Amino acid sequence: MNKKLVLFDYDGTIVDSAKMIVKGAIEAFRMCGLPDPDPNKVRENIGKPLAIALDAYAPKGYEVNPEMISNAYRKWYAEQGRLGLQDEPLYPGMVELIHDLKSNKEFNIGVATNKSRIALNNGLKKHNLKEVFDITLTMEEAKPKPDPDMAIQAMSKLNVEKKSTIIVGDTINDIGLGVNADINSIGVAWGYNSIEMLKNEGADFIVKDSKELFETIINL
Repeated sequence: MNKKLVLFDYDGTIVDSAKMIVKGAIEAFRMCGLPDPDPNKVRENIGKPLAIALDAYAPKGYEVNPEMISNAYRKWYAEQGRLGLQDEPLYPGMVELIHDLKSNKEFNIGVATNKSRIALNNGLKKHNLKEVFDITLTMEEAKPKPDPDMAIQAMSKLNVEKKSTIIVGDTINDIGLGVNADINSIGVAWGYNSIEMLKNEGADFIVKDSKELFETIINL
C-alpha cells in the first residue's frame, strides 16, 4: 500500500509559540548588546529564516550579526527547555488529530519547521510527541522553507510520491514550500499569517479548525 505523507509546520500550526519566539528574540538581542527589537515586527516575521527576518526587525544603525543572534537565541531557548519553561501551548484538537493520523496505516506524518533542532526537540518532548512523528526536519538538516528541500528529503526518506504528500502550515513560507515542491498545501487560519496571504501564496485549501483540517486531509 502506498502511504500518504502529511508534513506539519510547528510554530503557529501545532503550537502557539508567538509569545516565546518574541521573548527569545528580545533576550537574544540583549545578550548581544543590542536594543530590543519591535515585538510586533518579530511576530509578523515568525516562520521566516532568521537572516531574512532580521532585515525586518533589527534596530537601524546597529551592526547585527545573524549568526551571533542565532546562537544567542538557541542558547536561550535551550535553557528555557532545560528548565521546563518553554511555554508553547498546543492549539485545540491538534494532538488528537496527530494521534488519529498516526494510528491510520495510510499515513506517515512529519514536521517541517524553520525552528532550531533543540527548540523543536524540547517542544515535542514537553508535549509527548517526540516519538510520534515518522520524520522531523529543521533548518539545521535542510534548507529553510519556502525552499522545497524539507519536502523533498521527507518524500525520499519515506518513499512517498508528490501526489500523496501534503504540507500543513500557517505562513506563506509553508505554502511556498508546497508550491515549490509541487505538493498539496493546506493553510490553517489560526496561525500568524492571514487567510488572504495564504490564498495569495497559492494554498490549495484553507481550514478554520482541527476538525476541518482532519476531514480535508482524509479526503485528499
